[in-house]
Amino acid sequence: MAAGEDSVDVVVSHYNRSQAAHIRYMAIYAMSYLCREPSPHLNVVFIDGSPFQDAGLKSCLETLGVQYLHFGRELSFGEAYNAGIKRTTNRVVVTLANDILIEPKQVRLLAAEAKGRVACAIPYLTFCDYGTQRERKLPTPRTCYPNSMTLNVNAFAREALESVGFIPEQMSGCYNDVVLFIRLREEGWSVILRNVGRVIHLGKQTLNTQQSSVSYETDAALFARQYPKYWDRGVVRFHKVGQRWTTRMLYRLLERLPPKAAARYGFWTWVWALEPYLSAERGTYRKGLGRAFRAFLK
Repeated sequence: MAAGEDSVDVVVSHYNRSQAAHIRYMAIYAMSYLCREPSPHLNVVFIDGSPFQDAGLKSCLETLGVQYLHFGRELSFGEAYNAGIKRTTNRVVVTLANDILIEPKQVRLLAAEAKGRVACAIPYLTFCDYGTQRERKLPTPRTCYPNSMTLNVNAFAREALESVGFIPEQMSGCYNDVVLFIRLREEGWSVILRNVGRVIHLGKQTLNTQQSSVSYETDAALFARQYPKYWDRGVVRFHKVGQRWTTRMLYRLLERLPPKAAARYGFWTWVWALEPYLSAERGTYRKGLGRAFRAFLK
């Protein structure tokens, strides 16, 4: 990081109920990747929300200069992130899942975007639940304003997190990101999707595994009760929190279609593919669409 630039806190959330070897090694690999260029300006705190402390993992992380913390009890996804955030002090805090491969320079690029009224900056990922955030072959604009986000890797302005009560803890691991996005938007903050190069998401280590405490069905039901105006027949009504009128209109049209038909014929995929170009910073979206059209013609 350049001389005089602020330090950045990185909080990693980890969960491994039975201390499975492949998840332990995945987390060590991810932290080794992050710490490949030792920097006094990156303060990395690793929160283990598992029921029991992992002595082997702790020993490996300490050799990398990563602070390992276990609180003597099981923590939910949101609790683990918040426990780490509240033990750090820098203006920008980057939250990171334990299966993300990101370089220090990419962390710094994201952190630099969290300023003004930008509450959060997220990167494109090789795998992601939110289609707009998925890495693609076509060039994308440098910065766009998405209609949602995930909590895989996020650079937050601490002021913004404090203003909305930090990361929601009532969900087990699903819809925390949607709730946080809604709260930020209702408070006048924006979220941006920033192209910082390839960020690898090793993927699928949270859902559908014996090592997880996440329940999609329970979280979906809770979200539907707490945020009924943002929920319609099992689908989040993205147009209610859209940051650009073009994508609000596109999502509104899509949400009027029968959910099964929209999924079957790939309409969601088309909307997610177009969203970065339609919601890009002024002056860049036409170039982005032009590049996409030229690539299509080839």
